Amino acid sequence: MTNLNKEMLAKLDGYDGYEIDASDDQITVSCNNPESFDVSIFAFDEQFQVNFAGWHEVFDDQEEAMRCFAFGLSQQCRLEVVKRGKMECSWTMQFLQDDTWVDDSVTGMFLIPFWRPKQIEYRFNLIKRKPC
Repeated sequence: MTNLNKEMLAKLDGYDGYEIDASDDQITVSCNNPESFDVSIFAFDEQFQVNFAGWHEVFDDQEEAMRCFAFGLSQQCRLEVVKRGKMECSWTMQFLQDDTWVDDSVTGMFLIPFWRPKQIEYRFNLIKRKPC
């Protein structure tokens, strides 16, 4: 993944509003806006896992995983996070289509404190292109 690490880090260099933690087999981007979520990609064996906070998906194709990773940093993506009390229980990745947020896929916990009040939060990342 080292070559694509370099490519992705070079693309991110044109933007502000985030911090990066990177090694040979992973990149994690943390945006600085308060409603943000971390976006990570991990390489293991011949697969790649992309995480948006608690949401995750595994890919066999590196290019597809990198596109998903980049999508998580775009303003076309947001997470719907369901909390029970203070515990985050599920994460729904959504995409923007014709000014409407559409559910794509959900990752959730099996054991949750269902008796606690349900809260829904929406999280999104804001990175901005650096001025020329």
